[in-house]
Amino acid sequence: MSYTPQELAAQALARAQRSDLALPTANTAYWRYPATEAAGGKSRGTIIFVHGYRGNHHGLEPIVGALPDFDIIVPDLPGFGVSAAFQGRHTVVAYAEWLEQFVSGLKLEKAVVLGHSFGSIIVAAAAHRGLKNKLVLVNPVASFERTGREKVLEGLTNAFYGLSGKLPEKQGNQLLRNPLMVRVMSEVLAKTKNPALRAWIHKQHNDNFSEFAERRVATEGYVASLSRSVSSYARGIENQTLLIVGELDDITSLADEQRLVRMFTHAELKVIRGVGHLIHYETPSQAAGFVREFLTDAE
Repeated sequence: MSYTPQELAAQALARAQRSDLALPTANTAYWRYPATEAAGGKSRGTIIFVHGYRGNHHGLEPIVGALPDFDIIVPDLPGFGVSAAFQGRHTVVAYAEWLEQFVSGLKLEKAVVLGHSFGSIIVAAAAHRGLKNKLVLVNPVASFERTGREKVLEGLTNAFYGLSGKLPEKQGNQLLRNPLMVRVMSEVLAKTKNPALRAWIHKQHNDNFSEFAERRVATEGYVASLSRSVSSYARGIENQTLLIVGELDDITSLADEQRLVRMFTHAELKVIRGVGHLIHYETPSQAAGFVREFLTDAE
């Protein structure tokens, strides 16, 4: 039986169990999604999901729902959702150190670690630092020369976050959380022509995209997302790695993803046609299928 992304997210939500972990870097809220009885009640393994910039754990629930035979753990990144912000700056290095602490704190050294978008940068940075887990990178961000539409979008986004950081705190926060701005971003990134799915994606962004602790989390996080990319770390990563990419991704082109995969020591690339940077919302079942295939082959 096939399920819509909306149905998969609902199924994941029904499995969710919140916990909290006090780490040296930041107190972290996370959710466990145990393997379901419908999947035989026996887990095929544990996967840690790391969400993207300005998101929270809810964003990856459609993929969680498509993997009912795995135990899955999804934290809110520090400063986002309900996890505490870092005392210091929100840099890629800080997030990579936090991820190492999270994996170690839960004794999940054998878990697979999956990162989406900005989460892919964090996962790659942690692996470059010595994290030994198998990796799955969904819509990985690679920083090569941008042209055309990509360059225009980056310029507009830079201007938006630059202005948000220069305004007084209250006004800056209001601009960052402005529903119209969030909607514009959502309209640009969504590629599906299905009206019901597009409406649901817009609602997800509206409900979850502004769940950050304070303005500096959003502005520092944006700077971090530009300062490094997966390509900054790929050549030093020995882990078995799967890249799942969208044919129409506005953040990283397919040509750049094909260039990126060749930088890893042990990596393979899977392409989902007709989707962009929102694989987790638009094609979660296909992504889950690639994850399951990768982990079966790696056994």
